[in-house]
Amino acid sequence: MKLIRNTLDNCVISNMVQRNTDTTDDDTVRYLRNLRSMDLQIVNEYFTRSIRIINKMRELGVDTDQTWGGFEQWHLKELLNLIHSQDFGAVVPSIRKMLSNLESTYEV
Repeated sequence: MKLIRNTLDNCVISNMVQRNTDTTDDDTVRYLRNLRSMDLQIVNEYFTRSIRIINKMRELGVDTDQTWGGFEQWHLKELLNLIHSQDFGAVVPSIRKMLSNLESTYEV
């Protein structure tokens, strides 16, 4: 199975990590990249929803480093805490919650 490559066009987490000022996310990024090898349906759901969110943000003109940096503080910190506390079973539900919040925020 070929892994989907995370880009700023298809991954909200990549945007949060790469477009913020925190340079200590490396371990988290490695862990999250490994999630691409899980159930293909979950992976496709994530990328499909991410693409719609990113496209809507671009349409609205809010695809900025400042916006993504704010999300990093709000959404990514929760994921980091789950990963660091090794609560791996809660990571996917947390990602789904994050996507739902972003979809609601941008009316996707």
